Amino acid sequence: MNDRSDVSLGSRRTTQGVVLVDHACGACTACAAGAGLWCLTPTPEGRDLTPALPADRVDAVVHALLAVAALVATPTGATALLLADPESPVAVLARALAGGRLVVTDDPAEARTALADEPTGRAAVVVAGDDARAAVRAVRRGGHVCLVDPVAVPPSVTEVVQREVTLVGPRDVTAVAARIDTELWAAVTAA
Repeated sequence: MNDRSDVSLGSRRTTQGVVLVDHACGACTACAAGAGLWCLTPTPEGRDLTPALPADRVDAVVHALLAVAALVATPTGATALLLADPESPVAVLARALAGGRLVVTDDPAEARTALADEPTGRAAVVVAGDDARAAVRAVRRGGHVCLVDPVAVPPSVTEVVQREVTLVGPRDVTAVAARIDTELWAAVTAA
């Protein structure tokens, strides 16, 4: 994982692997507003969020953690669409922690079939991959699109406004990490 200076999520190497670390201070205005990931005065030491993870799995686990942190920040009980490999770390973690109905598929045609019983045939929440424009077009009007990583294909402002879409990013990974037990960490890492 490349530690980014703009977020409080970092990592440290151990003899067993890589541990994700939360550097949020817990007291600044960002932390007080529930956005600890965007802490304004991160602490140098931080606190461990994960057990030691294999170094080659860290990026996938970070992606999953950030995606689910964005997903849990959306309205609860809403149908969510996650276009990802059903066996991927993000799918494993989302199934365990997301509230409401979750459709996980890597096939857009299968997603349309799975969402046919929705009033608009679209999910209320879509977790975007690197094509945020497609996610904005796929979500129902007035829905939420979860943005995780830097996107290759951003939506236009016009598309977001005309479809009345709310863009949601991860705000607090510590709350998500606190809900993950040893077995789930192992499953996410193994996926």
